[in-house]
Amino acid sequence: MKRHFILITMIALSLALSAEIHSEAGKYGFKFLNIPLNPVSSALAGRGVHSEANIGSWILQPSAAAMYSHQAVAISHSSWLGDTAYTSVVYSNASRNSHIGLALRNLSYGEIDKRDETGLYLGTYSPTDIGVSGNYARRLSPSIYVGANLNVAYQKLDTASALALTADLGITTLTLLKDSRVSFSARNLGFSNKMDEENVKLPHSFDLDVYKGFQFNEQHLGLESGVVFPPDADPQAHIASELTLLERLHLRAGYKFNTDVSGITAGLGFAISGFNLDYGFTPHDDGLGDAHSFGLSYSF
Repeated sequence: MKRHFILITMIALSLALSAEIHSEAGKYGFKFLNIPLNPVSSALAGRGVHSEANIGSWILQPSAAAMYSHQAVAISHSSWLGDTAYTSVVYSNASRNSHIGLALRNLSYGEIDKRDETGLYLGTYSPTDIGVSGNYARRLSPSIYVGANLNVAYQKLDTASALALTADLGITTLTLLKDSRVSFSARNLGFSNKMDEENVKLPHSFDLDVYKGFQFNEQHLGLESGVVFPPDADPQAHIASELTLLERLHLRAGYKFNTDVSGITAGLGFAISGFNLDYGFTPHDDGLGDAHSFGLSYSF
């Protein structure tokens, strides 16, 4: 069972774009909690927590969504690495003073060969990860927002499974510069039961994100940078940009440092009549396969 657990963990590490081998690599479960939720996040170096177009930004930063005003639903689907697929459904209701969010996530690895210790083929099994999340965020003062997520995560390999209860905490503060903010979050804090009598560590992380926007007539440029401190890899920095033209077309690009060779991400989005269609692309040149993410959202 440990062999199967390590296999799934390594796949999830690849999906999360963690490349460097760390002394703690392979020791953490529930890695799907750190995978970019939708094409907006994927295109913006796996983050995009300050992008208003990112309906699921609160998954990574529980406090930031409270500063916007919308009521929206979104569905996204990502595929890469053979039959691996990641699907999410998100609801977000923000009023500039508070935010309520709900999300359902599912990561399916397709069918994996099952073999005994001698290598004898025994058939196939289909691992899966499922997560349900809720968010509440509130504006504490004219420049400070706080938020929290409660997550229930389920992980199933072959015949073994585990259940986890985690929380994410976040704070966002506006700065003296116009259209700028700084956010900090602590994620995946909690506990899980054992899987096949083995302890499963949660992939907690501490994240710092900085954002600055620029307005040019009807165009808007948002620049974001930050760093993530995971428990099983070296600190991972990122930079990203989102150019919005005529409030309809979004052009996105990013770069992740301390990941694999292909740290570049890109994507675009188009808005019309309340609908938003988004696409995110993450190339790989190490045999993992390119990652394609598609999303559709509707604002009421």
